[in-house]
Amino acid sequence: MRRLLPLALIHVCLVAGPLLAGGPAAAQDGAAADKSAEGPCHSPRAAAQTFLDNLQPDTYFPKKAVRCFQGGPKLQRDVLIRRAKNLKAVLDARGHFVEYDLLPAKADFETAEGETRVPLTPTFDEVTLHKIGDQWLFPRAVVERIPALHEQTFSTFTEALVATLPPIFRTQVMGFAIWQLAGIVLFLLLALLLSWMVKAIFIQRLARVLQRMGIVPPEKLLTHLGGPLGWLVGAGLFIMLLPELRLTIGLARILAGGGRVIAAGSAALLGYRLVDLVAVFLANRAAQTDTKMDDQLVVLVRKTLRVIVVGIGLVFVLQNLSIDVTSLLAGLGIGGLALALAAKDTAANLFGSFTIFIDAPFYVGDWIKAAGVEGTVMEIGLRSTRVRTFSSSVVSVPNSMLATATIENFSRREYRRFSIRLGVGYHTTTEQLEAFVEGVRAIIAAHPETRKDYYEVHLVNFADSALEVMVYTFFTSTTWSDELAGKHQLLIAFKRLAEDIGVDFAFPTRTLHIETQAEATDRRVPTAPDEEALVASVRAFGPDGEIDVTGRRLTHGFFPDTIGQRGSADGE
Repeated sequence: MRRLLPLALIHVCLVAGPLLAGGPAAAQDGAAADKSAEGPCHSPRAAAQTFLDNLQPDTYFPKKAVRCFQGGPKLQRDVLIRRAKNLKAVLDARGHFVEYDLLPAKADFETAEGETRVPLTPTFDEVTLHKIGDQWLFPRAVVERIPALHEQTFSTFTEALVATLPPIFRTQVMGFAIWQLAGIVLFLLLALLLSWMVKAIFIQRLARVLQRMGIVPPEKLLTHLGGPLGWLVGAGLFIMLLPELRLTIGLARILAGGGRVIAAGSAALLGYRLVDLVAVFLANRAAQTDTKMDDQLVVLVRKTLRVIVVGIGLVFVLQNLSIDVTSLLAGLGIGGLALALAAKDTAANLFGSFTIFIDAPFYVGDWIKAAGVEGTVMEIGLRSTRVRTFSSSVVSVPNSMLATATIENFSRREYRRFSIRLGVGYHTTTEQLEAFVEGVRAIIAAHPETRKDYYEVHLVNFADSALEVMVYTFFTSTTWSDELAGKHQLLIAFKRLAEDIGVDFAFPTRTLHIETQAEATDRRVPTAPDEEALVASVRAFGPDGEIDVTGRRLTHGFFPDTIGQRGSADGE
């Protein structure tokens, strides 16, 4: 797609060129030569018309064209005529289009600073008209500068080369010489070749520099950086070589304008990609610190710089398209009230993002619950915050809502609570129940990831079907996966403790009394161990006991332990 752009540009130039080839270096349409009776140089507009209108193929009067050129002892009429021709050639080759309507038509014109000086065209202020006496003239300083401008624009090598070409290359096709059309194709090929070389060399050198700095950016980022830089250099080469073709003002203006637009767009895209490179560098530095504040700042800085670069790049492109950006902004100011009303939500979200950044209720990677959304924070943007829920969907929450919402940050918990009620059968003896409670306390004290300064284990209720023992403790785990592993280990240890001391976990039961006489049968009741065996079981589950409450799983090592390999994301 990008490689077809130069060919499309050539096609447009070949189609539009003949329509503009016969035009002067000035606007002809709607700008009739209305020279005043006061003289051909009485105003800046009249002086420009006198100069350009008399150097056209159908109105070629070079002696009249130099009426508004200030001469001197060494500047005779033939010298002035040659310099006038050279000045018009410079304007045509560089694509400087003189619009008569933009030049003052008043003889007593003065600038806001009180100067009587007007540039011939806003894009080329090296050539100016000055009021000398009661006339507007090209001053002697400008006339003496024309040979230097001509040498800067054209090289003698091109003239010599064209002179050595066979006559067929000077044949006119659609108003242009064949050598000119061949030169356009050649310059485009040179620009593409230079663009490719710059891209390859830049990527290689930049990769080495970043490697020395200990930064390994994505390969796509280097490619995205090299492309715009290559296009920028290629467009610059094409614009620099274009005057050598000595095209007419119409085609030169189209090609030069196209080259400037490509260069401006490439520069804007290059700046946009450089923001990503700066973000990679800042992220690498932020990763070396303990705080998450700088990691969050990197995202905000990247997005802010992107908005700034896009705005500046848009202005550059519009200016190269000859669009008056000042008038455009003034027009937007007229509708500022409507724009402000339409953008109030955007402004609220923007201020909300700054509030989140300053107050820092959460960081990227935290597990939060706010505004009806629960999940892990993926990204904090200028407009919204993205949260990945535990069902793996992504929810974008406007920052204005988060700035006023109640936010519960689960990742900032010091401990993770674990509360459960264990029901044991009513047939459990008092000694077994006391041993079971003490054994549970011993398991909690022995587990490496439980809070040791505060936990509660008590018989709290005579329920319908069981004696309820409340277990209330906390884990020091930092991730949900570690918390689940800790719960698993505690519950397995509770079960093994119950098996060792002969305690059965109760399930809902109901006793039915029948008035008719039934045959008496014995109900099996587990035999309780003696007191010495109960004490030994409790000690075995304690911190210095023989049983590891975190190990001895049912798998006996047949399956690998995947704890810690499932990621560190919190959630359910």
